[in-house]
Amino acid sequence: MKVSTRSAPAPRGPRNRRRWGLWAAALAALLAGCVSRGDSLAPVITVTEPRSAAVRSGDDVRVVGYVLDDAGIVSLQVDGTDLLADPAFASERGKRLINFGFRPRQLAEGTWRPRITATDVNGRTTTLEVPLEVDGTPPTIEITAVESLGGGRSRVSGVVRDDDAVGSISVNGVALSFTPAPEVTFTQDVEGPLVIEVADQAGNRATLGP
Repeated sequence: MKVSTRSAPAPRGPRNRRRWGLWAAALAALLAGCVSRGDSLAPVITVTEPRSAAVRSGDDVRVVGYVLDDAGIVSLQVDGTDLLADPAFASERGKRLINFGFRPRQLAEGTWRPRITATDVNGRTTTLEVPLEVDGTPPTIEITAVESLGGGRSRVSGVVRDDDAVGSISVNGVALSFTPAPEVTFTQDVEGPLVIEVADQAGNRATLGP
């Protein structure tokens, strides 16, 4: 069997030549798309700490995370300041995975929203806003009723309030189950001196009792 090595003849007629031209243009566009797939993703930013959006104003708050990109990261900005310009991060520029961490300049009561922007070598950017609720106010405890059950035991009812959300309540060492909320009511049977310990989701604590 003979195999021809000659190239295919050019299409004849204006209609066929036009179809051939359209097919060639489509093929060229497809090949160009395949070539550019070397950078198929925009940078991905992930924050691992703090784990909760609520933080205490007295804490040594540090935002920690990482940026991932398939082509390489050339800029990592926090509120307009490039972390990679810092000597501690200078060697990270151009890498596909960069771990980062930073502290706020000032942590006052209220909401702090640092904006993290990552740019890869091809100019693709991703911005992530991290809302943090800075809370320095502890929860309050109010006893609403005490009922004697005899034998040194009593039934205590109360309410715990917080400007953000109550995170935990412990009555005489027993942790109560509830859904975090700004106001939580409880009733618990106790024996001996009453001790109530509460905390909000930021970690601010309050205690009632000896």
